[in-house]
Amino acid sequence: MKKTLIALAIMGAAAGVANAQSNVVIYGVVDTGYIKENGSDVRMGSNIDNRIGFRGTEDLGSGQKATFELERRFNLNDGTLARPDKDWDGAANVGLRGDNWGAVRLGRINELSTETLRTLDPFYQYGVGSMLLSSQRSARIDNTIRYDSPSWTGFKFGASYSLGENMKNLTGVPASITNPDTADPNLRLEATPANVKYYGADNDGYAVMLGYDNGPLTLLANWSRLADSKKSYVWNAGGAYAFGPARISLAYEQTHDKGWREGEFSVKSKQHNWLLGLEWLLGPGRLNASFNYGKVKDVAWSDTDHGDKDVKKYALGYTYDLSKRTSIYGIVAYSDYEDDQVAGFYRNEGLNNQGDPASYDRDSVTGVQIGITHRF
Repeated sequence: MKKTLIALAIMGAAAGVANAQSNVVIYGVVDTGYIKENGSDVRMGSNIDNRIGFRGTEDLGSGQKATFELERRFNLNDGTLARPDKDWDGAANVGLRGDNWGAVRLGRINELSTETLRTLDPFYQYGVGSMLLSSQRSARIDNTIRYDSPSWTGFKFGASYSLGENMKNLTGVPASITNPDTADPNLRLEATPANVKYYGADNDGYAVMLGYDNGPLTLLANWSRLADSKKSYVWNAGGAYAFGPARISLAYEQTHDKGWREGEFSVKSKQHNWLLGLEWLLGPGRLNASFNYGKVKDVAWSDTDHGDKDVKKYALGYTYDLSKRTSIYGIVAYSDYEDDQVAGFYRNEGLNNQGDPASYDRDSVTGVQIGITHRF
């Protein structure tokens, strides 16, 4: 009898655990392939970031829910973390959600401006085909509270606030530097709290987003400022229209970089970026194509060169769906820089996702990428 009661107790406990976890979803992406650019060897790399995550909700009643998300990103080719300094690089947040009022999350969360443009880039800002990236955008941000409204007949609103580093009572002597506005990466400041405070870069960050998504039409606009960026900012706007199997997108982004980004020294500059994109359902897959035009202004390239410089980027790709969860892809992209100085700027500022950074000290780069993606 005792054995029977013990067995029933164990079964009941197991059922309780199962019920408690019934609203937890385990998800992930595994992606890998090969990338080749002119001037560098073939390397293994991913198109979409590899990840495993846990997302859950608890029903609080009356249409209210508690939410959480934890997501780890990693390199599939060697099993290392994508960012060794962060265990949960992809997401680490908890919040509340209501059917009538929207959602609030706190922790490490997607940055609004990057999320806005990702919906307009046919390559979703991944791989060699990704659009040119602003030096004042970050995929995800720490110490953040974010609100997302529900959709009101297609209209939506979002806002976020991020705390900078706590430097109120900080004292210290900043490291010396030859020229804070130089484009030379060898003269960057060390990212110390003393330098951040001394150069007036210890600001909080915030962002706002307005959007409309109803039927074939999508419209988005965003303004954002990263924490500890000396009040640098970026704004972007764009839209997309779907007709039949095709979707055309257009976006513009303007960046005012005042020399700091998330507590690190960057190159003081203004950046303009235009994107024209196409997605086409073709056969058992999707054809993606884009054209980027970027211009960098107000940079001290040298003591005598302060002119504007530009880059043009073309990308074409096709994704073939083997099933609902598995696909193979091929992408080719070509970047035409005005000279090797602006190529180096895009390399060092992280504005271009195309290929091996070692290949950017040239005035043009061609990248080819093939691989396989599985989602679960």
